[in-house]
This record gives sequence, C-alpha cells and structure tokens, in this order.
Amino acid sequence: MKKLLTLLFLLGYLYQSNAQKDYFFPKKQLNPAIPTPEQFLGYGIGLHHTRHDKLVEYMRELDRVSDRVTVQKIGETNEHREQIIVTFSAPENINRLEEIRKEHLALTDPSKPMPDTQKAPAIIWLGYNVHGNEPSGGEASILTAYYLTATQDPEALNWLKNAVILMEPVINPDGRDRHTHWANMHKGDPMVADANDREHNEVWPGGRTNHYWFDLNRDWYLAVNVESRNRLAYYHQWLPNVVTDFHEMGTNASHFFEPTKENAENPLVPKTVYKDLNSKFAKYFEQAMNEIGSLYYTKESFDNFYPGYGSSYPDMEGGLGLLFEQASSRGHLQESQNGDLSFGFTVRNQLVNALATIRASLVEKETLLKHQRNFFNETIAQGQKFPTKAYIIGDSYDQSRNRAFWDLLLQHNIEFYHLNNDMSESGQTFKKGKAILIPSAQPQYLMVRSIFDRPTTFADSLFYDASAWNLALAYGLPHAEIKGAFSKGERITKADLKPNPNSFNKSEYAYLIDWTDYYAPKALNQLLENQILTKAAFKKFSIGGKEYGHGTLLISVQKQKISSEELFQKLKQISQNTGVNIEPVSTGFSSTGIDLGSNSFQSVKKPQAMMLVGGGVTASEAGEVWHLLDTKIGMPITKVEVYNFARLNINRYNTIVLVGGNYSALDKASAQKLKAWVANGGTLITLKTGTEWVIKQDIAKEKLREVKADSSRNKTRIAFEDFQAAEGAKQTGGAIFEAELDITSPIGFGYTNKKMAIYRNNNTVLERSTGAANSVLVYTANPRITGYVHPESLKRIANSAAININYEGNGRVILFSDDPNFRGTWFGTNKLFLNALFFGSNISMGGQFAEEE
Repeated sequence: MKKLLTLLFLLGYLYQSNAQKDYFFPKKQLNPAIPTPEQFLGYGIGLHHTRHDKLVEYMRELDRVSDRVTVQKIGETNEHREQIIVTFSAPENINRLEEIRKEHLALTDPSKPMPDTQKAPAIIWLGYNVHGNEPSGGEASILTAYYLTATQDPEALNWLKNAVILMEPVINPDGRDRHTHWANMHKGDPMVADANDREHNEVWPGGRTNHYWFDLNRDWYLAVNVESRNRLAYYHQWLPNVVTDFHEMGTNASHFFEPTKENAENPLVPKTVYKDLNSKFAKYFEQAMNEIGSLYYTKESFDNFYPGYGSSYPDMEGGLGLLFEQASSRGHLQESQNGDLSFGFTVRNQLVNALATIRASLVEKETLLKHQRNFFNETIAQGQKFPTKAYIIGDSYDQSRNRAFWDLLLQHNIEFYHLNNDMSESGQTFKKGKAILIPSAQPQYLMVRSIFDRPTTFADSLFYDASAWNLALAYGLPHAEIKGAFSKGERITKADLKPNPNSFNKSEYAYLIDWTDYYAPKALNQLLENQILTKAAFKKFSIGGKEYGHGTLLISVQKQKISSEELFQKLKQISQNTGVNIEPVSTGFSSTGIDLGSNSFQSVKKPQAMMLVGGGVTASEAGEVWHLLDTKIGMPITKVEVYNFARLNINRYNTIVLVGGNYSALDKASAQKLKAWVANGGTLITLKTGTEWVIKQDIAKEKLREVKADSSRNKTRIAFEDFQAAEGAKQTGGAIFEAELDITSPIGFGYTNKKMAIYRNNNTVLERSTGAANSVLVYTANPRITGYVHPESLKRIANSAAININYEGNGRVILFSDDPNFRGTWFGTNKLFLNALFFGSNISMGGQFAEEE
C-alpha cells in the first residue's frame, strides 16, 4: 500500500511539474528559449521551497539569456546573502536606465519641467518576502521574473515598453533561508497536511525575522538594519510609483488586498491615495482573483497608520504602497477551514496579484505620474503654510547621538542644516555644531512631520502596530519648533557623519571619559577587554576647568598592567574606534566635588553576560539586546536556551538578562537557582513580562500594579461582534510616555535631564518600590506624550515605576516595566539598559555603591 501511495505521489509530482505552465500561465505565449524555473531548479514551483542562493542564480541566468533583464547587487545581509534588484523592461529601456531614472526623478522635483506623462514609463517596485517564513511571495517572484522574461503576450510586451519594473525578490534573505531549510527538512513523502506536523511548526525563533530577530517590515522608517538601509539607498534613487508588499497570514484565512481597515489611515498622507488610487487598483485585484476562483476580502483588517511598513512608506514618497496577505500553508500542504491549502495555491494567488499590479499601473500610468508630481508640489506647499517653519534639535552633551539622528535623516533624503550661531528657543539653548535646523518646506515634509508629530486623538482605538513613532523622542534629543523666520548654515551631508574625536596628549597621571556620550559604553567595553583598570565616578566633580558628571570614567596611569606609553597608545586607538573624547589630566585635585582618589570612584567589573533565549522568550526583544551589544558596543553576550538553564553552571556569569516572554519552561528549582545566584552577588536585568515572572517567582520582592475590577462589567452589555474590539482597545499597542529619572543613580548615569520619553507597548505596570531610592525611573502623574492609550490603562501607568532596583543578599534585580531597546531605535533609553549592564554590580542595598573588597 505504501509503495502504491508513493507511486501515486510521484506521478502527481511529475504531472504538476509538467502542468506548471497550465496552472500558473494558462493560454500565455512564452518563449521556449527562456529556461523555466522547473528546468533550472529541478522541481516545480510550489513543490519545494527554493533556497535564496538558487533564486539569485536563476535571476542571474535570466539576465544572461535575455536583454530584458538586468540584476544589480545592492548589498549583503548580516549572514552575507546577496540583496539584489532585478530590473525588467524592454531592451531599449534597459539600455538607457540611468537616463530614465534621472528623468523620473525630475518628475518628483517641482522646480523642473513636468515630463511628458504619455511617454514617461511607470516605475513599479515588486517587493517580496519581508517575513522569511511567508515564502509564497519569494516563489511568486521567480514565476513573475520568468513570465516577464519569456512572455510573448502583446499586453505584457506593452508593459515592458512602458514601465521599468524593479523587483526585490526577497527582502529578508536570512529569515527566508531559515524557514526554507525547516520546511524542506521536514517535508513528507507523501506530504503531511496535518497542522500538528513539525513541518508546520517552526522552532524558536522561526523564520519571520532577520539575523538579529528584527521584523524588517517595521524597519523602513526606523532604518536600523543593514537590509533596510541598503534598500532605502536604492529606493530613493528611483522613487517608484507603485510598491507591492507580499505577506502571509493565518492558514484559515483567505487572501487580503487593499483597501485596509477604515479609519486606520495615516492622516498626513493625501486622501487621494486611499480613496482614489487604492480603489482603482482594487478592481484589478478583484478581477484577477475572480478569474482563478480564489476567495479574498478587503477593508476588515490591517492599517496604513504606521509609516514604516513596506506598504505605507511609499505613500509618504509620492507613490502607492500595496499590501497583499495570503493564507499560509506554512510548509507544502496544510489543512484549513477552506480545505487543504497547498504551497502552489498560495504562490499562484501572489503571482496573479503581481501581474494585476503591473496591469493596473500601466492602465493608470498617467494618473500615477501626475499624482507623484502633484504630491511633491502639495507637500512643499503644505510645508510652507505649516505654522512650524522649522525644527531645531540637538544634544549639547552627546554628539554621537546627534550624528546617529543625522544619519537617520539622510536615510530618508531629508534636508537639514547646521546652525549659523547658538540659538535659544522655548527656553532651551542649542549649540552651533551640536544642533541642526530641519525646514518644514521641503519635499520630505511629511516625513519631517512624522518624526516630530505627537498625535493623541485617533479615529480608531485598535492598531495593528504602534500608534506613536516620534523619532525625536526616540533619540532622546532636546528639540523645539521655530514659528518665525530663521537662517540656516550649510546643508549636512554624509561627510558630517564621520566622528572627529579630540587629539589629546599623553598623561603620566590619569585620563577621563565623559559618560554622556552615547558610545562611552563602547569605550568602556574596550577598556575592560584590554584589562585596563577603569573606575566610574558616583558623584560629580570639576577638574581642569571642566565639569564632569556621574558615571565619568577614570583611567589612572598607575597600577595598570601596561606602561604609560602603551596605555596612551591604547587610549588613542579606543578613541578612534569609538569616536569618544578622552581628556588627560595631570592632577587628582578637583576644584569642586570629589577628588580622583575618592572612594566615590568605583572600579568597574567586566560584564560576563548571559541572556536566556528559546521557546517562550520574545525573540524580537532578545534580538534587540543582541543587536545593541553587537553593533553598538562590540560586546559578546552568551545566548542560552531556556531548556538548558537547569543544567547550566551560571556562576561563570555576573549578569543575566531576561527579556519579555513566557518562562514557564523554568521550574521552581530553576527559579530558586536563579534567586540564589542573585543573593550571591549576581545582577539580574529583567524587561516587561520577564519582570512579571521574577516577581511572581519571589526572586524580586516587588509588586505589580494589578488591573482594577471594572465595576461596569455586569451593567453594560456589549454586542458579541464588538467585544473583541472593546477588549483589544485596552491593550497598549505602542505609545510614548513621560517619566522622571534619578540621574544620580548608576542606572541614570550619563543623563543630564531628569525628564525623559519612554516607549511602552505592554501592560506590565510596576508599583513603586518601598525603598526610597529604589524606584529609579517613575512615570509622571500625567504621563502620555503621544499615541493611543486606553483611559483605564493610563490611570494604571500614572505614577507607577518604570525601573525598580530590588536587593537580594549581595546581588540585585533591576526591573524594567518596558523595553528600553525597542526596535533598535530608542537611542534615548538604551543607556538605561547599558548602565544596568556595566554598573549593576556596583549598586548595593539602599541605593549606595558597593564597597570594594
């Protein structure tokens, strides 16, 4: 019987392979000289998951055999997989791509003549597979590429004549290959449709995310990851008219195309995008899906509110972003409420919508081109009329954080300028060379507004993602609005991003490093890696005519293991590596505050850090810690699977990190083991639900602020269909709040302002600690700055603790109610986490520093 089933499956495999043309391209005229995907790969699309390298090889083969195709490498991922753009057009267009590109960019510049929209080609960007375990898009890109190369269909030939099609076959190559390997490794023969089969249930962290477990679909706006930065650089060279974003969703769903949920549109984007362009394009998707008999839906879910999706970012750039969500087979074949869902079926739905996008773009070409010209005309005019004529922003103490913000602005092609002189605005002083001016009247006006906007009222209370994304607050930079006339200095370019640390002379006494610099922890890590004895100031002082704050690093020349000359050379190298200024001093006598020999300078221990990862742990938050330490600090952290904790010797680590997640895999014995380790002198750092877990396990004697019973629950009826929305509105999906920081605490070292903005996307709320100095960061009485929060949640958050320190024996637990490293972009709160990492072991009972043994 088994042999018969195997034979039947093989016959079915061969049939489907031979029938691929009829299944995917019925009645289409295709050039037999162009190799089909099956001929090149050795299997039919939908019968096996294609590795990224084989996908790239096929695209390069199309480039080799056809003058309609050209492949360009735009970068590499963290795991050294190629990022490519495959361009399709008529041969005469391929031969003049650079000329076409420049002509198209002229369309986006109102100062230049309007191009002939009848002759100008449409620029179409087909983007696939931003989530690695949503692979139908990547496979559809192979078929789309084959069709555009091999087609002899008159309609498609007209597409190529009148469009330049830029294809990014896989936005997330690292994540895709993680999932591809999993699906192929577990594919059954015959295929197993049972949803419980291992093929359909990836192990942690799954293939959705990139190397550092980041969701790249949220990163267009934040531009944190290398994949996004490479893409944005190329994107802004073209500014396409239409951009697709192909996704997958739950297996029991059908297929979604825009328009998205009503009342969930970005208020800054012209309404014509949603009401006019989206509606026009939806008719083509409707027709394409009707023709193949596939079910679909619109309007009920998803949103365009956040500007950082692949389907919403183009709306801010004069284009049209289009989201597609296909029910996922999460493997090759899976049961669903709509019948067994095959991988090939999911691929075909994505394919027909890609072709429908091209068809719609060509029919609506003039509308798209005129929309893009009008868009930039109108946005510049809006910027000119906007009451805020410019924004001024910059930190007088931290040039590294300033430069990081400048780098972000350049990623989005935003114009900004140096100050001519020091300026005072809204009670703040901004220093020339440290602060910048960002005019409102510019082509990127909408992006500028997004970076500084603080909305607090919304048409809807349910959000697919964040409801706040103010990047000025995320970077923690002082800023103000300029309402009147202003003068600006030179425009800032990439050349201004290069660090320029001070040149300093050799000292035979000591050196100091100001801890306010964002990269001071990176310098400290290199000092400790080189076994250079380093102390931190736990009180302020002044020396050599300069004031130094809490956390200032002291490197004395005496008692080092290397000579004064070797130390000098090492410090020069560290300064160049990190961009951090180092100040030599020739005396230990301070004009004010502590002297350099005071016990208020404490030796800093090198962190031997470990973080629990694996089943139950929130992968994105673990990835943020890993990414921060890898890319910003250059410090290794050991990542240990939760299931290995019970047998692990944790005494080799002095710091353990628990990010958010479910730690139910740790039994009572493991909790007691962790508690004993803390009591023996360890530093435990917890975030969000990791904080909840250590409190519930009595590892930290703090309290959670519980949800108060709703007295109206039994009085007010809610319709069944409205209940989910009513409960969902109580979740804090992503908003920005104000809190007050104790800047004298080691957790607050390096901050100069007690008030700070923090990001919250959870409902973990800490009661303030019973220790008077143990609540380091506390939400203010009226804390919301921007974003949606339910009134009940806002009451719970007000006056609660954002960071508590709890002491257990010789150790401590540093509890964060939030995530200070959110999506790798919260430069303003990163240092809170880094301070816990580097200075945690120096904190003892009562908020005092630990005595040295």
